[in-house]
Amino acid sequence: MQNTLHAIFSTLPFACCLLWSVLTAEAAGRRKIGALRVLTAFAVACTLLYFCHAVFFNGDEVPVVLALYRCANLAVYPLFWLYIRSLTEPGALHLSAWWVMIPAAVALVMLSVAYSLGASSAFADIPLRSIFVVEVIWSCIAGLRRLETYDRKVSNFYADTEGKSMAPLRNLLILFLLTSVISALMSILGRDVFADALLIIIPSILFSVLLSCIFFFGLRLEYTATEVGSHPEAAPETEPEPGEFQALMNRIVDQMENRQLFRTPGLKITDLATELGSNRTYVSNCINRLSGQSFSDFVNSYRVRYAQILMQMNDTGQTLSQIGAQAGFTGETSFFRNFKKITGQTPSEWLSGREKKQ
Repeated sequence: MQNTLHAIFSTLPFACCLLWSVLTAEAAGRRKIGALRVLTAFAVACTLLYFCHAVFFNGDEVPVVLALYRCANLAVYPLFWLYIRSLTEPGALHLSAWWVMIPAAVALVMLSVAYSLGASSAFADIPLRSIFVVEVIWSCIAGLRRLETYDRKVSNFYADTEGKSMAPLRNLLILFLLTSVISALMSILGRDVFADALLIIIPSILFSVLLSCIFFFGLRLEYTATEVGSHPEAAPETEPEPGEFQALMNRIVDQMENRQLFRTPGLKITDLATELGSNRTYVSNCINRLSGQSFSDFVNSYRVRYAQILMQMNDTGQTLSQIGAQAGFTGETSFFRNFKKITGQTPSEWLSGREKKQ
């Protein structure tokens, strides 16, 4: 029984990554999105890595499999970093971005030469494991910073960030960083530690679930980097004087309070800038500095206040979803999430509290 469980869990990550490689490749071919192609490359590297794991744990490991394992191990985290970069930059990745794959390429050449000469590759174990640890730390920390920066751009471009925010991937990356510590320790200890023990169940399930979440998120994500990063400006690049910012803010408030521009579904910063005849960067900076909010939070605060008025005056029996739509929210999830973020309560809780006070 123990041997059967060991065989199942030692091959589970390989089977999982192989399935996601097929799914991401199909989506990349159908949707023609560069980030999905990089995600596919990441999935293939993970598949090769866990194939080598499966071979090692279930039979004799031939030199070519060991070389493939070491190279795939050095390719996985750089490819994940490249995936994050492709999500957060408009257009295709520049060739120079692929420098992070140099360690994996050098390892492949070095090990190929060693094996062709019949030499032992033991001399490379410590250097390659050390490089792997550095890659894990750098890829995860640099990835977190880039995702946080991108999310700030998204919240200052779209009023509705549902499906556009990288927050789910950022949360997964934090988990990835934690599990990477385990992976680094495993790399230092060596796979022999898990060769004959059911301890392999823990990392097997952990990595299978985590990687599945990353691939699932990647397939569902709306790819908005091109629109956020390359939308043309509408005015010369000269920033207004401090006093002019207040005048611009007064015009922004007028658009919100008198024209109720916030009720426009899918409102973007470029829509507001067009109405004002201004530059979207100026408008965004003005809102950030004078309101202390992102464009998304600024607009949604108006939407929530308007929804509160409708909820108190609801004589026609409208549902909360209908009220949220009238306020400008593009869906019930967005309405409920922003309402609770701003008021600390769900719409139902807030309405019940109002009724008890009356």
